[in-house]
Amino acid sequence: MKRITLLYALAATLMVCSGCSDFLEEHNRSAVTTEGGYYDTEKGFESLINSCYTPLRFWGGKSAAMAFSETGTDILAPGGGCDYPAIVSYQNDFDGTNPISKEYYDRFYKAINFCNTAIYHVKNVPFSDKALTSKREAEVRFLRAYYYWILVETFGDTYYTDQPSESIVMAPRKTSVSEIYTHIFEDLDFCMDSRLSVAQSDGGRVTMWAAKALKARLLLTRASELNDKALYEQAYTLAKEVIDNGPFELSKDFASVFDMENSDGNGNKEVIWYIDYSSTNQLYNQEMDNDIIRSGGNHTHLIFCMKYDDQPGMVRSIEYGRPFNHYMPTRYLLDCYDENIDQRFEVTFRSLWKANGGKTGDNYPYMVQGDTAIWVTKDVVPQVKRQWAKGRYQILDRTDIYHEDGSVKSQKQCMPISKFEDPTRATVNEDRGTRDAFIIRVAEMYLIVAEAGAKAGKADALAYMNILRSQRAKAGKEEAMKVAQSDIEDIDFILDERARELVGEQLRWFDLKRMGSEIFIRRIKAGNPDAGKNVKAYHMLRPFPQTLLDAITNKDEFLQNEGYK
Repeated sequence: MKRITLLYALAATLMVCSGCSDFLEEHNRSAVTTEGGYYDTEKGFESLINSCYTPLRFWGGKSAAMAFSETGTDILAPGGGCDYPAIVSYQNDFDGTNPISKEYYDRFYKAINFCNTAIYHVKNVPFSDKALTSKREAEVRFLRAYYYWILVETFGDTYYTDQPSESIVMAPRKTSVSEIYTHIFEDLDFCMDSRLSVAQSDGGRVTMWAAKALKARLLLTRASELNDKALYEQAYTLAKEVIDNGPFELSKDFASVFDMENSDGNGNKEVIWYIDYSSTNQLYNQEMDNDIIRSGGNHTHLIFCMKYDDQPGMVRSIEYGRPFNHYMPTRYLLDCYDENIDQRFEVTFRSLWKANGGKTGDNYPYMVQGDTAIWVTKDVVPQVKRQWAKGRYQILDRTDIYHEDGSVKSQKQCMPISKFEDPTRATVNEDRGTRDAFIIRVAEMYLIVAEAGAKAGKADALAYMNILRSQRAKAGKEEAMKVAQSDIEDIDFILDERARELVGEQLRWFDLKRMGSEIFIRRIKAGNPDAGKNVKAYHMLRPFPQTLLDAITNKDEFLQNEGYK
């Protein structure tokens, strides 16, 4: 029995029409999906489970995924090397032909079909450990919920199926966002009634805590979208349970959370769930680790790195990274931090580069190797300080990087996000980072308790916010970091705090979207003029791939999202 997901099937159809007539035959020769076949053996089923996890590596820590999940918001602007300007700045050519819309729509429906196939077969597998039946089914139900969450928030009403495809689906029916969320929550409830591990981590596999934390996140999403007090209370309760009863700890040293020595999510006490990027983890199908989105490793160390290696005194190095320079912080993001009391600023951004062997040129005759070559600051540098530095090192301040209205002036040199740097790479040009992609951290649970608790009238909501902020304070500044009840009742404060804590962790676009069109547009216009000049309410959804709309037979029913060509 052939089981292929909607878009995978459509792509296969197009390839057949192009002359690759053996494409559909390739994977059906051993009848792996039939009852009593390979997937009904423990070894075969474990291979299928790996296929359910593998697509995560096309999302976590990838530049294209970052374009969809973090950019086009108030906190990230396009850098000089941006590959996806149509998405990042909502340009007129952002439409159904956009390759990233197609890539992720196709990719996640293929992933969902893996999950549906695994759920179909799991009860037939003669596990040597019977508890694995419940555990493995819960894992794939979680993954299916996660993939559907990205799809439904990204595209809105879309195709839903919980059955393996037995044939090409040429007339997919749209299912409402509300109904898809009902199915998502059913899957997560199954997880919470299962035999999932209750350890801090399970080697990259889904755990009980991951299921509870993801449900808390999605309850907050729906509560925000529907302004539903009962859902806020459920989100508050579940996030609080993860904090109070889970094996997680906030670090007093924010730098340690992202230190490469703690980059393995399996041992990082702040990490609830992560995508593993070690080259030896057998949870993923290695033969699939070859894709147009450069899927071989975590790429966050590349995409925020500014262009420094063509500047006086500098050459490319492992320490300072390989500068893909895809995205850069907005001025608004930099100004969200009070660096005098908040340790997150210095950990999140790089401001200093020391001369490491590059030619200094005629303009910097007094530059010293091993001493400052570039200093970047979010402040305005007085002329007297610039005069002193003249000939010694390069200064870039907010007036060099941003125009007066906050739009970007310098896309190549900026104050880049540095918390994802990977100085353990073997060579200066190695792009495959081994840092695990932290998808859910316990800090997010504190933020959920504070936001949802304030909406639900919970007396201890403020205490949880102040615990988080006190832990993020510089030494001796704990009291200065504490805030008042009015702050956690102010959605702009909540969004600023989530930016300070979670920038680059692939949540920002979803955060703004769940707030509704007024806040979505207002925040983008105020914080990111480059995207703000183009943003419209319809940008709260992405365009369906044109390849899908061209191939289906019910074109009058399955329409493109409003506003897109």
